[in-house]
Parts: sequence; C-alpha cells; structure tokens
Amino acid sequence: MNNALNQLQPYPFEKLRALLGSVTPNPEKRAIALSIGEPKHRSPAFVAEALASNLDQMAVYPTTLGIPALREAIAAWCERRLASSSRGRRSATAPSAQSPSTMR
Repeated sequence: MNNALNQLQPYPFEKLRALLGSVTPNPEKRAIALSIGEPKHRSPAFVAEALASNLDQMAVYPTTLGIPALREAIAAWCERRLASSSRGRRSATAPSAQSPSTMR
C-alpha cells in the first residue's frame, strides 16, 4: 500500500462523528442530517429533462477527450472561476496530476 495514504486526514464527517460521539442530543430538537447520501429533494426540471432527452447516450462510452461542447464548457468555467484562459492551449494539469494531459 502507498505510505502516503497514512498522511491523509480523516474524512470530515468521520471526524465530526467522533467529536459528537459522547454528545446527547436535545430530544426536543430534530437533528439536521449533514451526511452524504441519497438526495432528499427533487431534481430541478431542467436536469430531469436533459437526462431524459439524452438517455440514448447511456449506451455509448464517451470519447477519451470528451465532446467539444464539454471541453468548451470546462474552459469557460475555468475562465470564470480561476480567471485563467485555457482556450487554444493543448494541455492542462489537474491538481493531483503528475504531468499535463494533452487535449486535442
């Protein structure tokens, strides 16, 4: 096993569970679930419609590079979020990557 894994911090909810383990909740109050799990709310209509109208694509693996529309959307998001332009560039490095990935 990779020894670097020993340097990872506990998952935040595991740490919270340990911190709250000896706490007795107030029985008059309803707990607020902060765990990750099944959604409790309906998906927005536009998400359900997009999924339903593209179900035929579920039987097809995406290309390794992704479709141009996806790459453009990612580049636009990076420009907005990171104030960085990746348009026209052929490589990008993810925070956990050891070397740049080539995009065509």
